[in-house]
Formats: sequence, C-alpha cells, structure tokens
Amino acid sequence: MRVVLQILLAVTAVFLLAACEGNVDRPNVILLVMDTTRGDRCSVNGYERETTPALERLAAEGLNFRNTWSPAGWTGPGHASLFTGLRPNRHGFFTGNREYLDQRAVTLAERMRKAGYRTGCISNNAYMSEEYGLTQGFQYVVPLFEDLNRPYPSAVATHDLALEWIRKVRSEGGPYFLFINDIEPHLPYTPPDEFAERFVSPDLDPKVVQAARELRSMRWFRHNLGIETLPAEQIRALSDLYDAEIACLDYEVGRFTDALREEGLLDDTLLIVTSDHGEYLGDHGMASHELGLYRALRHIPLVIRLPGAARAGEVSDEVVRLEDVYATIEEICRLPARRTIDGQSLLGEVSGRQAIGMRGSPYQMLERLHQEEKLTFDMARFSVGTHAVFDGRFHRIEYSDGRVEVFDIQTDPGEASPLE
Repeated sequence: MRVVLQILLAVTAVFLLAACEGNVDRPNVILLVMDTTRGDRCSVNGYERETTPALERLAAEGLNFRNTWSPAGWTGPGHASLFTGLRPNRHGFFTGNREYLDQRAVTLAERMRKAGYRTGCISNNAYMSEEYGLTQGFQYVVPLFEDLNRPYPSAVATHDLALEWIRKVRSEGGPYFLFINDIEPHLPYTPPDEFAERFVSPDLDPKVVQAARELRSMRWFRHNLGIETLPAEQIRALSDLYDAEIACLDYEVGRFTDALREEGLLDDTLLIVTSDHGEYLGDHGMASHELGLYRALRHIPLVIRLPGAARAGEVSDEVVRLEDVYATIEEICRLPARRTIDGQSLLGEVSGRQAIGMRGSPYQMLERLHQEEKLTFDMARFSVGTHAVFDGRFHRIEYSDGRVEVFDIQTDPGEASPLE
C-alpha cells in the first residue's frame, strides 16, 4: 500500500508540474512569512478563535500542513533554514555560534535568480539584511524596517508595494520570486482598535491592556529571567492582543491574495504562507521568544496554494519542517535537486519524520544584559544550549546542563507537565 501511495503522489507531482507550464515555463513564487505566528493560535489549524479566516480560504484552495515545526525559536536561524533548506547546526546561524548566514551558503534566492527568476525581498524585520547574510540572491531589497515612522499595520504598505513590484516585473516578462516578511504578531502588540475590540476580553482593566500594549523588551527580559513577574492580568492582555495582531495580519494577507486574484496573477503563482517561529504567552512562565525551544516557539502555520489551485483542500497532520519549503519550491520550479539539504519536498509522502530543533547557549546575550543593564540573575540556569526532537507525538528537549524534558503532545499540547 505504501508503494502504491508513493506512485500516486509521484504521478500527481508530474501532472502538477505539467500544469504549471500553461502560462510560463515556471510558476511565479511568493513566499510570505507571518513573523512570530504560533501554529496553535491560527484558526486554520483548529484554534477556537477566528484569527485566520483568510488563511482558511487560502487553505481551501491549497494544502494545509497543520503540524509544521520550525527548527529554531527566533528570526535569524528560522529564516536561514527557510532560505537554505538546512537545520541550524548545518547553516551555522544560531545563538552562541555565528549570528549571520555565511556568504558561502547557497540560498533559495540565489538559485532562483540563476534559473532566470527576478528576485525581490520586502521585509519589516531587520534580520533580512546584508549584515545578517539573509538577502543573498535578492536583486530588489526593500528594508521597510528602517522606516520607524511607517503607518501601522505595516502590512498594508508592504503588500501594496509587493503588488507594485509584481506588476512591474510581470510587464517586463519572465517569472519572479518574491519574499515578504510581515511583522505584526511580534512584540510590541499594538493591533488596530477594530481587531482589539474583537479579541481583548471586556473584563480586563483598560489600564492593564494599555500597559500590555506598551510592554517593551527590557520588561519581558526581566520577567523571563525571574527578576520580576508580570501580573497575570497583563499576561492575559498580552495573549488577547497577540490574537488580535494575527487577525489583523491575516486580514491583510487576504486583501493581498484577493488583489492577486482580481488581477489574474494568482493561478500561475505558487503562494506559500508560513512563519519563522512562535511566541511565549505565559507558557513556561515566559513572554516573547528569547529562551528555550518549547512547542509554543516551534509549532507554526504552513499553507501552500499550488498553481491552478491543484490539490485544493488537502490537509496533513504529518510532521513537516520549515526547511521542507526550500525543497518544495525547488521541485515545483524544476530546479536541480540539492541532495545535501535537510528538507524534503512536500509534494510527496511526508509521514514518519522527525522535526529537529536547536539553540546554542545565549551566554553572550545574557552577559551583555548583566553588564550593560546591571541585571542580576542565575546565569548558569539560563545560559544553556538546547536540542529538541519531535516525532509526531513526543517532544524531547535536552539541555547542555544535562536536564531532559519529554512531553506527550497528543495529551499535553501546551507542554504543561513533562513525563516522568
């Protein structure tokens, strides 16, 4: 039966690739990252609050991978894996090692450009820059993060600029590869009122909600390090505001997708929407995403709309990795396969795999906080490296100080109680 399934998937892939030849030799590709978006906070993955109706509409026309995991817990290594198809231990961009992508890395943008694609990068995250090596291969780079006065939500102008670039490139002929990074769900959480009103609990004190809106890095650093504790009501407010931020960004993703459809740009395009990592919202006593590798950081959304809406409505609960996106684009765009990458194409069978994550020791970051900010905390407890493996049910997290935690995600998705 397994052999028959593999043959059917292979045949499907052949027909899909043939269908992509209708208008252009290779489909256009748009890769959109909803920065800092947790998989379990997306209604497209079953979350009870309607945070992602636009993603649900997109998933109805494509593939929804509801058990997708990032190999990292923060932007740099997550994007490096997305762009190289490699885990952090192989591309080398991770905390405690080298916090940039080496110029010798072979990025997706470089390969697409070599294959004749026009390549563009529009980003609201400062890590998408030459300084961190993540813009390798992009011909057109717009560092929107440099404009500190841009209107919020920034996704409005971001997607308008993306459409403007797409129209220009399309008029010039040839396929394009466009990467977009939207930052809305990242701290600080400042959703527009129309979204905040839908998600912020009415019983929360407005002063508490405002304090949550104004929360900046040093407060949550102090909270995560045990120097002070954010009030429980403020954590509740953070959680509600976070949901509102996802809903706000989802709305803009929907607006962008609708514009592509109206202008006849969608059906010859491979559209992929995912995230780079998640966020702590009181999980394990933490906020933001600076420490650890719990599921709250690693589980992310992934929706893929294939050209012509092929395989519409397919849903998978198998383990999928962020680094698989590289191999999937590689196959659909018919680039020569790189056998040395860690990712696998999602057009074929994806069952029985593991999602591996890692984070080096954040000692240097913690030492800086200790020296520059005069913070006093237990350095030994927090400056540990972390290695994690998820096999579809059990999430095993090993620390460099010898500690081990194992969680049964099937019965304890919030990882509240490690197994004995």
